[in-house]
Amino acid sequence: MANIINDDDDDRLIDAEDSSSDDEQEQQQEEENQEQTLSLPSVAGSGKRKLKKSEIKRNRLVTIQPGLIRLSGLPYGFFERELYSYFSQFGDVTRLKLIRSKKTGGSRGYAYVEFEDEDVARIASESMNGYLMFRSLIKSRVMDRSKIDTDKLFQNWKKIFSVKTPKQKRALYNRVKSDEQITKSNQRRAKKLLKQQDKLNSIGIKYELTDFIPLEALKKGDEEKKSLSSKKKNEEVKSQISKKENIKSSDKIIKKKSVKK
Repeated sequence: MANIINDDDDDRLIDAEDSSSDDEQEQQQEEENQEQTLSLPSVAGSGKRKLKKSEIKRNRLVTIQPGLIRLSGLPYGFFERELYSYFSQFGDVTRLKLIRSKKTGGSRGYAYVEFEDEDVARIASESMNGYLMFRSLIKSRVMDRSKIDTDKLFQNWKKIFSVKTPKQKRALYNRVKSDEQITKSNQRRAKKLLKQQDKLNSIGIKYELTDFIPLEALKKGDEEKKSLSSKKKNEEVKSQISKKENIKSSDKIIKKKSVKK
């Protein structure tokens, strides 16, 4: 006999299909909304339990400080994932940053790698300095962390670098700017023009860059400042003179009263 399906069962099946399709759509939307991040490779032994810094300090009774090294002469193809997996053999890599070109997005051949322990960073730097890899000689040295802003250096270090398209560049250039942004850009341009003017004067070339708007605006601003400062000085002089006159008049009144008595 054929299986009889009730209307209630049909409704349940429809609801289940609808819920599954809704869940898939929500997952797709979440994946699209999420930013592309750098997926680092899993290193052998990373699944084991790691000791906390507090436990290591208790065992060793030594403060552990992170170490930073700078690598140059990196060959093409030695990117973020390769750097992370290669240098994890020395120790725990906390952060890394491969310097890329803003125009093309290609590697510029040098990177910064931060280790959890400073001693590990020193060992890695000594072993990699002068190392020949794919016909390129790698140079490495330990960096002084006190002279480098590491938070700025490793800012968004897990994000995948993406080059802006010409359309995005045009939109960024032609965007509507506020008055503050316009004044700042004019000041920057004016400083550059003043440096160029000084270079021309030092060489002996008689040419003035006064036709440009930022320089004129800067000169007007300087003139306004000078006029304001001169006005303030005049007001101060007038106030001092009026004070002296008031003191003299008060002295005369006191003398007259004394004479009458």
